[in-house]
Amino acid sequence: MIKVTNAYYPSDNQPNRVHAMIWADDAVTPVGVVQLAHGVCEHVGRYDAFARFLAENGFIVCGNDHLGHGKTAVSIGDLGWVEPGDHVSMVRDMHTLYTIMHKRCPDLPYIIFGHSMGSLLARVYAAHFAKDLAGAVFCGTLQIPGPALLLDEPIKRLMEHMPPAVEFGDFANRLMNKTTKAALKDDDDLAWISASRDNLAAYRADELTGFPMSNVLAGELAALAVKASLPATADALPRDFPVLFISGGKDPVGMFGAGVMAAADRYTAAGLDPEVLLYPGDRHEILNEDDREKVYADVLTFLKRCVA
Repeated sequence: MIKVTNAYYPSDNQPNRVHAMIWADDAVTPVGVVQLAHGVCEHVGRYDAFARFLAENGFIVCGNDHLGHGKTAVSIGDLGWVEPGDHVSMVRDMHTLYTIMHKRCPDLPYIIFGHSMGSLLARVYAAHFAKDLAGAVFCGTLQIPGPALLLDEPIKRLMEHMPPAVEFGDFANRLMNKTTKAALKDDDDLAWISASRDNLAAYRADELTGFPMSNVLAGELAALAVKASLPATADALPRDFPVLFISGGKDPVGMFGAGVMAAADRYTAAGLDPEVLLYPGDRHEILNEDDREKVYADVLTFLKRCVA
């Protein structure tokens, strides 16, 4: 029987308390720990089905709601609101969860799994804490092109003078919706998220999902994307560190596969041998598409190699 535990611990950004979830199947001897990092404008509870699948197959699974997200946010009205520099605190909060879980399971191999914004957090996290990890899965990620990395400082200066409201974040959301609807030839405003109508209905019904991004959160996301895309982030990993990139072939975030391959190429240039799996008919949330069983199985195969 799978036991799901909710827990709270202090955030790096006081006075916030971070909400975390832990999944474990008491009937199965654990072989490893998988820590999840969710995407922007969602929460870790949305990974329940995936976490249960991994737990049934011998993995203790944990994950936390990032600052401004899920039950880490003080209230519904605080969703999407963060402080400048909170992308750093998000990584530190992830490491606090690692510390908690490592004390509980000191002898088990530990793998990080990040989706979308969580994949960027996981890439930065792995660069700092690879010695503690047995591998990493980067799901639905992106890569900032080399010339665009030069915009890092101008973007920072722009965000420093931007009010903390939601105008820019809302504009970014609407632009994403409009451009991807045309590219995907789909009439749904959230077409880029998923081809599954059931998933889109669940997304819309969840009060902790799809909220507006504040301008500060949009700026933190941009800063995080730049940091994850820097050559030094891949260069920091050991050459034999196992990495899996997974993405939908029709995911606009990953530039329909091109951005994912560019990210993997960065790791190859650093001397690693990353594995890349693209699912042709899937969009951004491949863990929630109608063919998710295939994705689950592929991830499990990689995880088993990490703990072998």
